[in-house]
Amino acid sequence: MCSGRRQAEPAPAARAEKRAASRFYQLKSGHALTGVYLKSTDNRPDDHCWWCDPENISGTQQTRDHPFKHCSRWKDQQAELWASQRGNQEGEAEVACRRPPGGREVLDSLRSTHVGRAAPPVEESWDSEDEEKEVVEAEAEGAVERAE
Repeated sequence: MCSGRRQAEPAPAARAEKRAASRFYQLKSGHALTGVYLKSTDNRPDDHCWWCDPENISGTQQTRDHPFKHCSRWKDQQAELWASQRGNQEGEAEVACRRPPGGREVLDSLRSTHVGRAAPPVEESWDSEDEEKEVVEAEAEGAVERAE
């Protein structure tokens, strides 16, 4: 039963392995594990990039575009991702006019990086040395009580 209409090809992520497809759709919907998203859900104290700015010196926001365009940690993967869209090596004018990467290219980039995977743990910070000492002592007392 050919109606003369061509059926749409399924999206590349629909055929990808679950781990990569999940990260792809999280990025697409704005729910990926990035600094901006985790800060908005109160799971991180700030939205800086933990790959290229781990000490938060420059204040670089880790948006969902950041790992694909600006993050210094993923420069090789960025070059590969954007080169796939270039078509030819004409120069900067051609580079400025290229289309954004499609699903296949983004999936390949996700497979070769840790973008969208679990974020590193946030280091605990203490308001004062007294508060830290109280918590450590309380944990030690709890451990002694459990041992008895």
